[in-house]
Amino acid sequence: MDDNTFTPVTPHIASASIWEGNLGDIYPPDGGSQQAKDVTNALESAGIPCCLVGVAALKYFGAARISEDWTICVPTEQSSAASSILQSQSTHKLCAPRNPYPESLFHTFPLFKLNGSVAWIQLVPSLDYHFECTPSNFERSYKGLPYARLDIFAQSLLDTYDLVDLVDLVDLVDLVDGMDLSLEWGIENLQLDGTVNVAWAERKNEAIRASVPLTDSSCLLESRIGPEIPKEFWATRFRPKGDQDPRLPHEKGAFDSLKIIECSGDPGNYDVVVVNWDQVAET
Repeated sequence: MDDNTFTPVTPHIASASIWEGNLGDIYPPDGGSQQAKDVTNALESAGIPCCLVGVAALKYFGAARISEDWTICVPTEQSSAASSILQSQSTHKLCAPRNPYPESLFHTFPLFKLNGSVAWIQLVPSLDYHFECTPSNFERSYKGLPYARLDIFAQSLLDTYDLVDLVDLVDLVDLVDGMDLSLEWGIENLQLDGTVNVAWAERKNEAIRASVPLTDSSCLLESRIGPEIPKEFWATRFRPKGDQDPRLPHEKGAFDSLKIIECSGDPGNYDVVVVNWDQVAET
């Protein structure tokens, strides 16, 4: 993690573009991944290491999340330089900050809107994500986009989670389900020493599982699989058993049929929202 003390400063507004979008804007066919790649290429060419985090990373790691934002983490000490580089490009414009969100500094970080598109680029200093933004902590998607490495991203969500801000908890849960991470993986790959006695936590978790019936409000993995999905075929809410790593290029497989839930009759009679998984694939 960076040692720098970062004082967030609301950026100068160079554009009247608002963060809700403009009349005539379109959704990029690839979700804006090419534009995001152009931005990361520009930053890397200027000697600024960067990686994708936030919802973009959750989607990359298999979570069924939807967002028009591409959150790019840069070293805290280079955040101003990164913002200047983006402001010098004509493909996007600096926007007015979004409304403040509890326990978040995102409204103080530079936000850019892609011209003519319903897509945004948010620059975030690494201090906010609590990890060192250096290439050794990145991995590349098959499209060449840099993402925070799985263990680094998981550790970041774990380190920044607290009982007040439940957003990081939801993100952490979605990451676990997206990658079908096991307890053993967490013990082997995450820094849990110092604040957590792993053996004690394991015994306590098993005791809780044995003594508390699963409810709709339970956060245990099994309860997060809804009644519309057969548990004998699904490992998590997002992953059929035996499914391929979501970071790989999508290929038609034996489990594709499990990702299609069709309803007969009037759709208005159903409370379940059907997701087109092909559109949720990594962008």
